[in-house]
Amino acid sequence: MSASSRAGDLPASVTARTGCRLGMQLVLAYRFEALVQLVSASVVALLNWSLWTAIYQGRDQVVGRSAAEMTTYVVVAWVITTFYGTRVDQELSGRFREGLIAVDLLRPWDLHLHHYFRDLGRAGTALLITTLPLFAWTGGLLHLRAPRHWWTWPVFGISLLLAHAISFGFAWLVGVASFRLRNAAGLAHLKATVIGVLSGSLIPLDLYPGVMRPIVLALPFQGMSHTPANIFTERIPWDQVWQPLGVQLAWAVALFIVGRRALRGALRAVVVQGG
Repeated sequence: MSASSRAGDLPASVTARTGCRLGMQLVLAYRFEALVQLVSASVVALLNWSLWTAIYQGRDQVVGRSAAEMTTYVVVAWVITTFYGTRVDQELSGRFREGLIAVDLLRPWDLHLHHYFRDLGRAGTALLITTLPLFAWTGGLLHLRAPRHWWTWPVFGISLLLAHAISFGFAWLVGVASFRLRNAAGLAHLKATVIGVLSGSLIPLDLYPGVMRPIVLALPFQGMSHTPANIFTERIPWDQVWQPLGVQLAWAVALFIVGRRALRGALRAVVVQGG
């Protein structure tokens, strides 16, 4: 069965609405998990802020950033992971192991689009019940520096959507890999580690040594936390902000195309377990 054998049965708009609604319902059904995520993300954000506050003792700037800018960057870079973080790789791997992927392929929607919009619905709900509350309390308690220009907010929002698309693209590829590997748990852990190190969510990419810095900045991972956090802190001026957004968009589209082709290739060789 091809990846798109029934993709045209259901209009994309219906697939989008259905997927978003299911994603929202999934988050609301597991409210305790959302609370745990809120608490754990708060702890990490506070630790990051404390670490960089200590580093700046007696220093005016580090890698050209003031203490206020750096502490805002590290907190924002971590907080937004609650929005773009996705488990679609684990979901796909689990459904493959249980033999449920065969049922999914019989449904009248595009499997790739359905999972994207479902995760977008999850992300939107997480934004309301986790990400925004985190922004509120960290901004007030830790005295983070708010953007000074009105345009920062909509551009930051666009960058967040693209960060989610990039994150989904990588997770989708890992999930599809489970069709061939039978178990992609190790690959999923590797993905999480690489994203943590190379996205800027834990370590500002400006701190990488000279040889490595242009390499990590050329990779798609920087579009997840580094670019949105730089936009929020207004590190990037208005007349240059469209360049990093364009890079984010290019990576998001590339990962989307590769993800669809990877699914097609995996389904040609798949042997569904359990039936």
